[in-house]
Amino acid sequence: MALVVALALHAGPSPDRTAFQRWFTFLVESRFYARKKVPDVVDGKSLVVWAARHALTEHDRRWMKAIELPVFPVIPSVHAATSADALNPHLVSKDIADAVPGDLLMYDRPGVTSQLMVYIGPSQVVPSPKKWVVYMAGERPHKVTVESLTGDPSVEWRPVAENPYFLGVYRLGLLGE
Repeated sequence: MALVVALALHAGPSPDRTAFQRWFTFLVESRFYARKKVPDVVDGKSLVVWAARHALTEHDRRWMKAIELPVFPVIPSVHAATSADALNPHLVSKDIADAVPGDLLMYDRPGVTSQLMVYIGPSQVVPSPKKWVVYMAGERPHKVTVESLTGDPSVEWRPVAENPYFLGVYRLGLLGE
């Protein structure tokens, strides 16, 4: 999953890293609430690419009119500007407790389209203490709690180390180690 973007974020928390993380997770979650389908978003990978591209856009009035959002958050735009191959994910853990907002839950299930989920953590759209995951199934995004995913009747979708289909929690290069 490679996408060259105009951004190089240094290790550790930075205003740009935080802004990217908040925009990225907000945009992923916003697709769940949107009425219109985005033609470019057909699976988990395309959802990640779409959200990352829009997280790195200047969030001005023109952009706001072009994209359907359930609310408009008060998050600064990302301003760093050097080239980097920033969407390459790296393994963090096989324990979902190690996930931070923006991490990816990856699965290897032959013949199944939705093999990638985005951990958004607490909702920025509908505040609640629950931790959330968004994934694509068919043409629509789905939003479920981590708790319900962990207890899913289909054991192959549980994000637990014992699940041979669960590859683990991965972090985008943009979000650091």
